[in-house]
Amino acid sequence: MSSTACSATIALTLLFTPVLGTVATARLCSPEQGQIYINQGRYRDAIREFTCVIEAQPTEVEGYRGRIEAELLFGRYSDAVRDYARVTAYVLPARPDAEATIAAGYAARLAAAPDDIPALTGASFARWWFFDYPAAIHLLNDLLALSPNDVYGNLFRGSSRLLKGTSRADGVADLDRAIGLSPGSPDVRFIVADAYTYGKQPDPQRAFAEASFALAGGLNTPRVHAILASAYLAFGNQSAAAAEIRTHIELVTTELVQASSLAAGGTLTLPLVPGRSYEIPIPVTAGETLSILTSSRDFYDTILVLLAPDGTPVLGSDDYRQYFAGFQWVAAATGTYRIWVTSFESVNTGDLVVFRR
Repeated sequence: MSSTACSATIALTLLFTPVLGTVATARLCSPEQGQIYINQGRYRDAIREFTCVIEAQPTEVEGYRGRIEAELLFGRYSDAVRDYARVTAYVLPARPDAEATIAAGYAARLAAAPDDIPALTGASFARWWFFDYPAAIHLLNDLLALSPNDVYGNLFRGSSRLLKGTSRADGVADLDRAIGLSPGSPDVRFIVADAYTYGKQPDPQRAFAEASFALAGGLNTPRVHAILASAYLAFGNQSAAAAEIRTHIELVTTELVQASSLAAGGTLTLPLVPGRSYEIPIPVTAGETLSILTSSRDFYDTILVLLAPDGTPVLGSDDYRQYFAGFQWVAAATGTYRIWVTSFESVNTGDLVVFRR
């Protein structure tokens, strides 16, 4: 399942100040200072500090780790999700051990201070992001024992329970409690919508309502549109789902690459990097069954939209076979249709395979 992923700009500004005939270089920012701001409850300052760290070291993990922690404590859950998508896009290709590095850092902090709420928050979210829901629930239980009315703790324990598929009634109660604690937060509603979309027992009606609330509250993000698309697909509204998926792809694409035409029986292998999507011409005749499958050995989540010759979105696909997009569709008219296709949130690096039966 991810945020617009855009390249971090490296801007190293050196300040040269004469001091007794020498030149001194000012240190602009550091993870240590960012963590001090977190511990002081100065979350805006922490986000600013860790953003500076990311700009200086865009493929290192600590800047993202710290900014995510500050965002969570500040209630910006959607931003935290998008930052972990950026970790996938920019850190993991250069630092494959990033997940282990994050886990080890939090383990050391919690060993030294088991009641450290920022550490419990960051550690549980990391487990949630990397699909380790039992470990996330364990950490969230510890957090809620210390702070029963913690919005984050209730929200993500509920989400973890639904995504894991255990204690669903308790998970629903957790989610409802989080809404009760912060009823006007679009970020809370976004996480609730995510849980009701991707949990073991989806509830498309509830997911649609919560995602619509999040969108109206200003979260015009790729994931919100993917959630709305999933709901529309469950409702049988193909054209509305296609429009949402087209929006998702538009929001994450910085480079739309023209691929060669794909005839029946053909296969395209397309190299992806973050921000890249492909447009594939698909010639069809009226009444023909068009069957498309996507796959990859490098990542596991793709998304696509089929566009009519006039550009109208016809159908969209997210999780057709497991997490890979695809479809079977009978062409209504002869013409050259087009597919836009990429990885979910366009964060992955590797080869995308598109096969037409």
